[in-house]
Amino acid sequence: MDYVTISLKIIVIYFLLIIILRILGKREVGQLSIFDLVILLIVADVAAIGIDNREFFFPSILCLLILTALQKLVSLLLLNVPKLREILDGTPTIIVFDGIIKYKNMKKEFYNVDDLIVQMRVNNIADVSDIKLAILETNGKLSIFKKEHSDFISYPLIASGKYCKDTLEILRISVEDIDNILKNNNLVIKNILYASYRKGTISYYERSSKEEDITMKKLSLK
Repeated sequence: MDYVTISLKIIVIYFLLIIILRILGKREVGQLSIFDLVILLIVADVAAIGIDNREFFFPSILCLLILTALQKLVSLLLLNVPKLREILDGTPTIIVFDGIIKYKNMKKEFYNVDDLIVQMRVNNIADVSDIKLAILETNGKLSIFKKEHSDFISYPLIASGKYCKDTLEILRISVEDIDNILKNNNLVIKNILYASYRKGTISYYERSSKEEDITMKKLSLK
């Protein structure tokens, strides 16, 4: 066994993976969705084969570069096609609202009460009735907001030009209501990067034709 060759392979793969992860972006490291996890598992497997198999070293590097290009291409599509992002990444699901367990949503996500209790303990919550809002994120993490902080909760209405239907349902706000408000203010939903609701007010960020920072604007729901 040529230990020098193996060492050089490890060094090359090591720095190549660092470069790939930097290209993929911080999202891949910070919050793994199903799509991200699949890509990283394949990358890790291909890298391991490249180190172990002498004949596969250069083909493995080519595979890694192709995977990186593919991931960036799909990420670009996800950025511009919300429906595709919903299919590959999924959407956040409301598990608890105002102390009420949304059992239908839990069953849909194969999320059980034991999972909920574990996350409650992690967040120092003693009872479900203390929860104002609990959202199961696309990466499997449960975001929990306590009732004592309910005055500060903003509920997402629109994300990347698409309605957050779960939120509209629990707030009992119809899509038609929001459509009319947007229309009356000369706004188009596909241009809304993000909009949230709190105490009768809609805060939103509108996509600009120029690549520049976006300032929050507000509308009244009434």
